[in-house]
Amino acid sequence: MLVLMSEPDTSVEDMDADYTPLGSQPSVGVCLHVSIEGAAAEVEPSQAQQQQATGSDKNVINLEKEPAAKARKVMATRSDMWGHFAQIKDSANVITHGKCNYCQRPIKADTGKHGASSLKKHFMACKRNPHRRDPTQALLQTTPGEAPGNHKWDPEAVRQAFTEMIIEDELPFAFGEKSGFRKFMAVACPRFNVPSRRTTTRDAIRCYFKEKAMLNKFFKDSCQMVSLTTDCWTSQQQDGYMTITASFIDENWLLHKKVINFFLIKGHKGDDIGKNLLKYMDEWGMDRVMTITIDNASANDGGIVYVRKQQNKTPGYTVAKGKYMHMRCAAHILNLIVQDGLKEVDLSIMRVRAAVRYIRAGGTRLEKFKEILEEEKVDSKTFLKNDVPTRWNSTYIMLKAANVYEKVFMRLADEDLTYKFALSEENDGFGCPEEIDWENSKKMEEFLGHFFDLTTRVSASLSVTCNSFFHEIAEVRLLIQSWLDSEDSLQVAMGHRMRDKFNKYWGLWHINNKDNTAELEKEVQIEKKGKKAKGKDKEKEKENPNLLIYIAAALDPRYKLSDYTSAVIEEIFGHDSGQLVWAAVNSCLNDLFEEYRKRYAPTEGTSEVAAEDQRVATAGRGTMLRDRIAKKLKMNNGATSNAKTELDKYLAEACEETEGKFDILELIEEFGGLHIGKGKGKNDKASTSKSAASMSISKP
Repeated sequence: MLVLMSEPDTSVEDMDADYTPLGSQPSVGVCLHVSIEGAAAEVEPSQAQQQQATGSDKNVINLEKEPAAKARKVMATRSDMWGHFAQIKDSANVITHGKCNYCQRPIKADTGKHGASSLKKHFMACKRNPHRRDPTQALLQTTPGEAPGNHKWDPEAVRQAFTEMIIEDELPFAFGEKSGFRKFMAVACPRFNVPSRRTTTRDAIRCYFKEKAMLNKFFKDSCQMVSLTTDCWTSQQQDGYMTITASFIDENWLLHKKVINFFLIKGHKGDDIGKNLLKYMDEWGMDRVMTITIDNASANDGGIVYVRKQQNKTPGYTVAKGKYMHMRCAAHILNLIVQDGLKEVDLSIMRVRAAVRYIRAGGTRLEKFKEILEEEKVDSKTFLKNDVPTRWNSTYIMLKAANVYEKVFMRLADEDLTYKFALSEENDGFGCPEEIDWENSKKMEEFLGHFFDLTTRVSASLSVTCNSFFHEIAEVRLLIQSWLDSEDSLQVAMGHRMRDKFNKYWGLWHINNKDNTAELEKEVQIEKKGKKAKGKDKEKEKENPNLLIYIAAALDPRYKLSDYTSAVIEEIFGHDSGQLVWAAVNSCLNDLFEEYRKRYAPTEGTSEVAAEDQRVATAGRGTMLRDRIAKKLKMNNGATSNAKTELDKYLAEACEETEGKFDILELIEEFGGLHIGKGKGKNDKASTSKSAASMSISKP
């Protein structure tokens, strides 16, 4: 830094004239200061020169001296801790310490090094602090209607509960950063430090892997059979997606349904579907699969064939060699049946749909509609709703809402020419709904209402539905038959269409397909030869309904293989075919039980040796005579009673009452669970009933 000091009356020319290089005599009144990187080197004039310059000291301006800086304003303290500490300041009025109001101990609190953090630590540790609470001390918590109990504050448990809330309610990870939620938590639970979105994201991922590890361990160690449901679809970006849901019953007889995978797939071919299923089955440790519920697309059929073929290579991975693995989605079949029936009244539905969409477009047309609505005094809490043409359940909701406003639509057609023209055929429309259209709409509302309720029942995801599904099939059969017997030509035409679709999946039993095991072996042989199915090999036997639908009903203690179950089967298939189905159900149940018995029950020799060892250990010596006599009596008199299997004993018992509300899993466990192997109770893993009850009838 270079600083010059000179007399004010000395001009620049005079300074240049008197200037001499460093080392020669400097000019009067000049003081040179040199500062390099903070180290100052000062060159002072002599004493004589200073005396010559004393006369002009008052007019000298010191360029080196900076103006004095203003004192920094002391900021007010913001920490809540100062309500418990007294401030101690130095001579410059700066806080250096805080004196505890309870123990009178001074704590360093200067803003540069310590701040209020040290005060807070002392506040929490001060033994004389009346506000201090031991973190291990439990709180007394009261709940209305219950006795008071202890509550221990656990921040990790609260944080875990917060993460689970984000996952279950599908909230954004940044939910904890919202100001309203933070204000609420500051009042409800001030001690909880609400995590940020990044922390919440990490906690959610950690929770996912933890749950996945637990479920994976359960599948490998404790789960007997799993039922899967899967579906494929294509997004607007033409990306293919696939989801897999696993249904199973745990050792406590509780039904679980878990979405185990949601992922991109390359294509919707049968092999692609089958390979992805096997990939994630192996990843999750689900070796034993009872059924796979899937749509009726031909590619899905190919995927099931691929999985069945691969699973059959390992003994014990399938039941009945995968004969009953393919379970067609009941909701999808109902959708196909209803869609065929709707084709008979297509024009009436399209007219009502167009009228609803015209009003829902809003503007003056909506105001006009509301004016007529008030004049006609139509009282309804539901307003018009648009539908999705490919989803008949939304069509039902649309018709149900529109039929209430029939008078309003009829009057609107007479008073509003714009409405009439917008829906006319001249404007590429279908025309305004007429009286006959509204009659058809009401008939369809009544008809679709039955299927709407039925679909809701079979699509339940939190309860067991397979045990009562044969009732639903019979209801559809009777409903279609009532339309066939009607005098209304429209109902008869709809009945014929739906009966054909119903018979294709549920209503016919083909004699040429008593046992499709031969068909499965035939497919394997064709695959080994590497030939494409041509001619006779290409012809497939007609598929029968999956018998597990009726096996699940037989394992229900209310129905079993009773006359009632036989009557329901006969109602669905008719007398002649019903007898064939009844025989097939009995044979299938016995075969499944025998397969489970051979797989899980201990061998006869092993059980006898174990019983003998137990007898010797408890009875001791001197029992040879009694054992010999007991063995003879057992061979002569007890053969018939001991020949009964667990299945025979179960079927011989009386059926349970069908009235009242109950948990079907608790009922099966208590009265009808077919347990094979050691023990009979909640923790027995070898249960035929448990495997059948976990079966999914439709996709969730």
